[in-house]
Amino acid sequence: MRRAVRLRWWMLLLFCGITAGAGAQDFRGPAQQRFAVWPNIAVVRASDLAEYAQDRQALADLHTGKGDPEKLAAALQAVDSLQTHAQQGALNELGRSLNVQLIAELDALARQRGIANPKLHFDFADITPQQLQRPMVPDDLKKRVARVQLVGYITYTRLDGNLVQATLTLVKLRTGASQSFSATVPVNLLAKTLATQVFDYFEGTRLAAHRRPASAGEWIAAAPGHVDRLVSRDVAARYCATQGAELPTAAELETAEAAGFYGGGVALRDGGMYHVQGGLYDTALAQDGDSRVRPNFIASVPNGLYYCLRRQPPVRATKAAQPNR
Repeated sequence: MRRAVRLRWWMLLLFCGITAGAGAQDFRGPAQQRFAVWPNIAVVRASDLAEYAQDRQALADLHTGKGDPEKLAAALQAVDSLQTHAQQGALNELGRSLNVQLIAELDALARQRGIANPKLHFDFADITPQQLQRPMVPDDLKKRVARVQLVGYITYTRLDGNLVQATLTLVKLRTGASQSFSATVPVNLLAKTLATQVFDYFEGTRLAAHRRPASAGEWIAAAPGHVDRLVSRDVAARYCATQGAELPTAAELETAEAAGFYGGGVALRDGGMYHVQGGLYDTALAQDGDSRVRPNFIASVPNGLYYCLRRQPPVRATKAAQPNR
């Protein structure tokens, strides 16, 4: 009974961790941040998680950054017990072998790339092989809580043949932030595939955040009644005017298309015609910029889609204060 309670507690903790990290900063922290990971990575069938989904809010405060040592020790004890529970399901041999192979694949990737101090390292200090095979006692766990930052677990479901769909989730014990990695591959490739994703995420170059194009103002979608409809240039221009905006130039629309819908720009339909200042912007043409513009001889013919652009007011230079004489 006590083991079942600990298992239930840990599963609820993990569900809370999935939601608690929303809106947080980069999970990897500063560029030089290294993380000690608890070496027992629980591997459980996805159906096991569903049994506890309805109760996940009951312990939502466990991942609010309190970092209570007693609770963290209990969490580590529960994850140790979880592996025993998971062995009762199908593919029960997957758990321990996947745990060990995942760590081995991460070590191999670090060696291949000459990384002496990888961002993730597994804390095996003072842990015997026998202790890795069974839940540790609370006193031993409390000694390790202070130096462990991440705990991982893998949920999986078996598909046709030897195909497995799995998700590895890493949870920060003290904040509840989480990061997941998924793969659908033959079971013999699962550890390597997940390890490669994790390794690339933590060790790869961290690109600077995308900025909105400097010349862009505010993009406005076509009128609700014009969505996916061809309208005339006159109609498009009149609607843009009601929004305090106007049709973009070809160069502005090109820049917005390059930035993309999730980067401060817009998404254009393949083979679409869009009204711009100089005519019709044809996305089917291979050229960029003004070369994609066709003349629009009759402004009253419904022959294009459109976006409006509300331009930012020009920045006025301020005069430096003159010293008193």
